[in-house]
Amino acid sequence: MDFLPVELVRLVFESCEPSAVRALRLACRIFADVGCEFLVQPHFNAVEWRDDITRLRSIAGHDRLRNSIRSATFNFSKVDEYNARHATFFQHWLQEPEERGALLQDAWIRYYELEESSRRLPPFHARSGTVEEAFKRLPNLKDLEITLTKCPYDIDILKEVFEVQNCRKRDRDQACKTMNAIVSAIRHVRLTSLSIDQLPLEILRHADDRRHWFDCARSFASLSRLHLVLDPPRSLLPRARARAVNGLGHILHYSVHLTHLTLAFHTYHAPRDKFHLSFDALFGGGGGGGGGSGGSADDAFAYPRLTDLKLEGVSCAEDDLRRFLLRHGPTLERLRLGGRGLARPREPSTGGVHLHEGSFRALFASLRGGLPRLKRFHVEGDVEAGHFMAAPRAREAWQFRPVTDDEWRPVAPPPGADAAAAAAAAAAGGPPGRSPSAASCVETVDCLGLERFLVEGGEYPRLAAPVGG
Repeated sequence: MDFLPVELVRLVFESCEPSAVRALRLACRIFADVGCEFLVQPHFNAVEWRDDITRLRSIAGHDRLRNSIRSATFNFSKVDEYNARHATFFQHWLQEPEERGALLQDAWIRYYELEESSRRLPPFHARSGTVEEAFKRLPNLKDLEITLTKCPYDIDILKEVFEVQNCRKRDRDQACKTMNAIVSAIRHVRLTSLSIDQLPLEILRHADDRRHWFDCARSFASLSRLHLVLDPPRSLLPRARARAVNGLGHILHYSVHLTHLTLAFHTYHAPRDKFHLSFDALFGGGGGGGGGSGGSADDAFAYPRLTDLKLEGVSCAEDDLRRFLLRHGPTLERLRLGGRGLARPREPSTGGVHLHEGSFRALFASLRGGLPRLKRFHVEGDVEAGHFMAAPRAREAWQFRPVTDDEWRPVAPPPGADAAAAAAAAAAGGPPGRSPSAASCVETVDCLGLERFLVEGGEYPRLAAPVGG
């Protein structure tokens, strides 16, 4: 076997399970040599209950293995034990008591064993130097995901309840320390894709915290894909809020070569609320160091290569949103407004977009012809236009069901989705930014007609009548 072609040996290893690679390398000398690079998977997954940081540093210090890692996920999620225990019980309450008890007991015993191992390790931010040392030696690391919303345990019962946002434990101070530690290491690599799910917005208002992010300007400049899900705090004074948005603007300005951008706001303290955002304040003003100073239409910032854009959970003005979208008309091919948000399983989406000034009909009509390269368009979630104090006939409110997922694959609506959306809309109501705010039922529709209108032309589609209309 020592005389087999290297290409054939590589095909053999590519067909093997990771657990079989070590045994196969013992077969002969050529298998040992070629199989070395298959000891490490291209994607590295780090969780806090395992000492993955030490392992990553060991891989980065190996002359051959360091080249294998091309992407990484750092999962800092925690389980809220109190809420998760109740949720797991009620999710399985139809089972026989003995069967349910054995199932839950086994799952929680495994959870406590993993948590015990995590308590023996120092916190992630205390090992930031180790992470930086590892990142410096990973030349092929291009895709990085940082998440606080995915289940970190290979336990089916916990994976089920982790879809419910109140079953995730949230420690904002700890999350800020962790984010600063890993973003300090990002400056040593040139990523093409960065995804951060549940970034505390207040981290971008403190001078010491902002320094970590602004030091990564060159790394952000290399990005072609940026996925940011921000979590605004419960209370943020106007000056601190403006500073945080300004910090976000700096990051977005540094990422000048983006082709794909997702900007979402998930308000965990009030899941149906929308974050009030001004695109002119966020992107206005040219130059690499802007992000909050505003600016004229001539010097407004725009991404020269942006083809895919998703905006979720924002409240903005019609004119402000129109200007931002039209600036990217020459390149924009796929546009998504709204998303799943923080909706529970089998609930209608809550990550829609709200216009506190203007109307969606005027917005879509003005976009027609202004996005010549647009191929796909999607709206999802609770969509509302008009001030909450305005007369019902002056407001627009719809519940858009998802037609495709974020990868533009078709999705089928869950059974009873329309009834659930109507019930949710009838029970909703509250302060500005909360959608839908009408007490009457909001009909569930899809965005296929709007997509045809924006992409192909024709007459404006007839949607459900606005609230009170």
